[in-house]
Amino acid sequence: MLSPGFRVPVSSLLSVSHRALPAKTSYSFEQQRTFLSSVLGSAFDVSGYPSFLPFTISSNVTKKDTNGYPAEASLKVGYDKFGLEEVWNSIVSCDPSTGTIEARSSKADSQGLFEVLQTKWHIDNAQTGTQTKVKLDLDVKFRNPVYDQMFAQVEGKVASTMIAAFEKRVQELEAQKGR
Repeated sequence: MLSPGFRVPVSSLLSVSHRALPAKTSYSFEQQRTFLSSVLGSAFDVSGYPSFLPFTISSNVTKKDTNGYPAEASLKVGYDKFGLEEVWNSIVSCDPSTGTIEARSSKADSQGLFEVLQTKWHIDNAQTGTQTKVKLDLDVKFRNPVYDQMFAQVEGKVASTMIAAFEKRVQELEAQKGR
């Protein structure tokens, strides 16, 4: 159970770039949240994504960098509403000094469902234990223009759902710590 009295500020900034198909779909969602020390840990826990991040069915870190952070991963992503599911091999970069984690399609996926699939989390002030700004850049382009057009109708919902799930995970971790 979450700590009583945990209050989330409701300020947010939402911007969707409008485009004509087949241009690349680009989405940026930024919300101000009060997070504590679990923020970076949640973002860097790529193998744990299926337990809390929507649209991630499974995740396997296949290579780590010299600091022990994920460097390559195989993620199965899907969206039930469209009946879409695909294994996505990605190159991952984690930089705790800048509070970023990025996952982008690897060359091995050059013939997959996605022409472009890239996520980038930006976490500011995560190490201070005070106000933390979390931004998610979600860049998606399907090879099939019909899928691309369908996704354009729900891209805002997808990113806001991912941010909400991330926030919930941080709250759960903080509650487990008794904060």
